[in-house]
Amino acid sequence: MRTRRFFVPATALALVFAACSDAPVGPGPDAAPQLAKAAADADAATQLSNYMDALNVGLASGGADYRVAMAEYITSADGDAVGATILQKDVGNKQLAYDFVPGDPRRVWSGAGGDAITYAIDQTGDAVPPFGGLSAAQTDAAIVRAMDTWDGVQCSNLGLTRNDDGGLDIGVVAFQASGGAVGSGFVFADVQHAGWRDLNFAGGVLGVTFTFIFVDGGNPTDIDNNGKGDAAFREIYYDPDWNWADDGTNNIDVESVALHEAGHGLSQAHFGNIFNKRGVFTADPRAVMNAFYQSPLRGLLGSDNGGHCSNWAQWPNN
Repeated sequence: MRTRRFFVPATALALVFAACSDAPVGPGPDAAPQLAKAAADADAATQLSNYMDALNVGLASGGADYRVAMAEYITSADGDAVGATILQKDVGNKQLAYDFVPGDPRRVWSGAGGDAITYAIDQTGDAVPPFGGLSAAQTDAAIVRAMDTWDGVQCSNLGLTRNDDGGLDIGVVAFQASGGAVGSGFVFADVQHAGWRDLNFAGGVLGVTFTFIFVDGGNPTDIDNNGKGDAAFREIYYDPDWNWADDGTNNIDVESVALHEAGHGLSQAHFGNIFNKRGVFTADPRAVMNAFYQSPLRGLLGSDNGGHCSNWAQWPNN
């Protein structure tokens, strides 16, 4: 893994700024009622769907050329529901699959040419989970290990590179949802780990990955004509209400959940059949990309490797 110091200045980041403004795009006035409804909903799927609708109202009113299109979440196995994928209802042709485009000039946070896949990890107070006793250094190291695991799959040559966040609070979703109180309108990397303290999710959710896609006239773009919408960036949040651990054994293991969410960040969907046997969820086959968290799992299994290779084996020539 290479580490690159990289900060996108405001003057270069047209994607997250209004055309005539020097401040990050915030939610428009029409977003407020939807945001209030999202905060009040107890059901995770409804909450996320409402967040996404409201976010896109704000992004559209602010002149951004991307929208949030999907939210994929993982849940605890001891609840009454398992993780799912929420398709944003108001984005163009409602495609289910979005991928990064090699050399996409719009992904300015990935540097010249856009062939590298970059990630960033929040370094503010959001990096410390409220429960579990972990430090920012521990959570940072766990997330880096998860990214290195995906980078180490031998079929691909992503050259995953870590970008610096410039000491600012990562979180476009949080920035929009809070009216600018937390997070920021800056995009630092293709895959953004936004930490624990800016958003609180319902329904046993452990982590959520939001997919942002480029749009033109409100519709998804497909500049490489591969039949898939063009991913702009993905943003990962971890729920603060759990006891988070970093030992691969107890409670909710940061590295295991980060590995799952990073899989979404790298275009993988959920995998495996989910069974509910007398109130106990099981998955077959077992995989990092199962839709719910059974126990710590820090190593990729067969289906995880296969899904990753199908997405990335030809990069950047796909």
